[in-house]
Amino acid sequence: MINMNELLIPSKIVHSKRKSIALIVDREGQLVVRAPLHCKDEDITDFILKKSNWIITKRSEYLNSAFKVLTFNNGETVQILGKPYRISLYNGYKVYLKDDCICIPTVKPSVRLKQYLRNLTKTIINEKVTFYCQNYNLTHKQITITGAKTRWGSCGYKNSLNFTYKLAMCPEDVIDYVVVHELCHTIEKNHSRKFWARVADILPNYKQQEKWLKDNKRIIDVI
Repeated sequence: MINMNELLIPSKIVHSKRKSIALIVDREGQLVVRAPLHCKDEDITDFILKKSNWIITKRSEYLNSAFKVLTFNNGETVQILGKPYRISLYNGYKVYLKDDCICIPTVKPSVRLKQYLRNLTKTIINEKVTFYCQNYNLTHKQITITGAKTRWGSCGYKNSLNFTYKLAMCPEDVIDYVVVHELCHTIEKNHSRKFWARVADILPNYKQQEKWLKDNKRIIDVI
């Protein structure tokens, strides 16, 4: 059982030239306090207590999430296209799937896995963008695979498309939704009724995928 009082204990307090106290729950679920240079400990404690509900909610979300930041130990789980694979470290150079395992080199495992996810995302995104453009009379400029940490995709003003490589961890129907979402922005530049009508015309059940992304938003932080 989670101890609520422990959730309110910061892992780090950073003093700097700022005017107010700020609280951050980082990608590892730790509470970080940023405070003015001469801020008193009791003022920090009072602020934490005032924001206790928010802190408990945010940290509990992390602790209860199925997706934790990878430390690259044998047996940890990585999602590939929505399916869990256990990490198996080995002395080699290539990342590959074998049965229910993902085999990752022991040398620079994080770098190797990121490149694997980037290549997989690029292949899948190119295929899906081509499919939807051909079948729904949509167009776009270039496609870029990014390392974005806060958004799954974006559409530039001139219709360039950007997608984070972390999409390779999501189920394929969720990737379809992100692709369609950004392609619809090439026509509708906002989230108006017309925009959502275009999305629904292509993916009538898109809200299911949208809900998956909301419920599993922690997956973007694992690597």
